Amino acid sequence: MGSGPPPRPKNILAWLSEGRDRLGELRQTLAERTRLEEELSLLRQEVRRLKAVGWAVVGVLGLVVISSALTVSNMFFPAESNEIRARRFSVVDDSGMTRLRLGPAGEEGSVLELADSRGGKRVAIVVRRDGAPAIELLGEEHRSRAMLEVLPDGSPRLELRGRDGISAATVGVKSDGATSVMLVDRSGQPRSALTITPSGPAALTLYDRTGSARLGLAVRPDDWSEMDLYDRGGALRLGLSVSPHGAPVISLDDNQGRPRMLLGLLVNDKPMLDFFDHRGVGRLLLSLRATGTPRLIAVGGRNQIIWEAP
Repeated sequence: MGSGPPPRPKNILAWLSEGRDRLGELRQTLAERTRLEEELSLLRQEVRRLKAVGWAVVGVLGLVVISSALTVSNMFFPAESNEIRARRFSVVDDSGMTRLRLGPAGEEGSVLELADSRGGKRVAIVVRRDGAPAIELLGEEHRSRAMLEVLPDGSPRLELRGRDGISAATVGVKSDGATSVMLVDRSGQPRSALTITPSGPAALTLYDRTGSARLGLAVRPDDWSEMDLYDRGGALRLGLSVSPHGAPVISLDDNQGRPRMLLGLLVNDKPMLDFFDHRGVGRLLLSLRATGTPRLIAVGGRNQIIWEAP
């Protein structure tokens, strides 16, 4: 059966008493509602505070991420998108072997190294601390075989080395313009040198295995052509020359390099033979006159003629 309206009180006093009870319940209900609304308001304030803190944390994290991104961007792309910066680079092949190195190299300055499939250095491009650049090529035994460099004074130099790494040939141009080609044996001694001075004359010198000059060929600035032969001590002993006018001369020197005998043809093709003392003074002169008559002159110690014939 459905519930109907509450039974009416039997009298007015009972009704008033029951109304008073109902009014108390209503007040209690209203107080409870007010308390719930206050707690809800406080909860909403706490939620708003937590949201604000959360957004602040998100903002800080965003700044950190942006700062980190800018740092990484400045490291790898500092100014332009096609620029990468780092202290050193290494490039490896599919097997993990390092094939290229690029970066600073201590006292050597900056270096770029290229390696073969076994990791052995084969090419090195270096810029030294003094600014001088160099390119080095290495053989299979990882010894230097060729070096091309520019010295601090601006002089270029090319050096070729044997399998043992010892210099065998050097080509260079000095700062004054002089050019040279030097050949060296396996013991490191120079054996041949070809030079051209800034003014143009050229010379070729051959050395023995001790490094002493033994043969020299040259064209002097005055256009004299010469061939000089030296003894083991380096003293000039025999000289052959031709003057700019075509007169040939043979000079024989002592062990001090002083001329002692001279044989040649004069400009008019007259032959002559001269003997000199240890001071380089001509003492005996033999020649032919234009008519073919021989002439002999003896010179004294005071450089005066003491005898002549005819």
